[in-house]
Amino acid sequence: MAKKQGATIFDFINGITHQKKEWHSYTETDQKRFAPYIVNRWLSMRMELIDLINELQKYTIGVLSPRETYRLYHGFLPTNKTFAKYVKGKKEDKFDKQLISQVAEHYKISKSEATDYVELMDKNSCADLLTLYGHTNSDKKKMLKGKK
Repeated sequence: MAKKQGATIFDFINGITHQKKEWHSYTETDQKRFAPYIVNRWLSMRMELIDLINELQKYTIGVLSPRETYRLYHGFLPTNKTFAKYVKGKKEDKFDKQLISQVAEHYKISKSEATDYVELMDKNSCADLLTLYGHTNSDKKKMLKGKK
């Protein structure tokens, strides 16, 4: 017999917005899984709720209990089912770290800005810059792997 899994973040989001499920209908174990920070993060992916969630998170993290936070959202948010695409952060390891460091050093900019520069540069420009600093062809090949 398959063991029933506990509530997930999606169960809580649906319980708050779409299904309007009462707090007491969750098991005690599920109630302990409710994480206001994660719920805030997921709810803020919905563009129409960003300002509201930002304002409420002052209270939902640290001030209100998880139960009170759930009940606040349950009573306050409209009853509707919407899809909120999860917005991922920039992938930091998109380019070789040595390449990013070399570009940052060359242009005297931060590594974050260097990542943006490399994104805009073509492969030949990157290779020319690496040649300026005496990198071998095998080093350049390794550093430019994945760069188009």
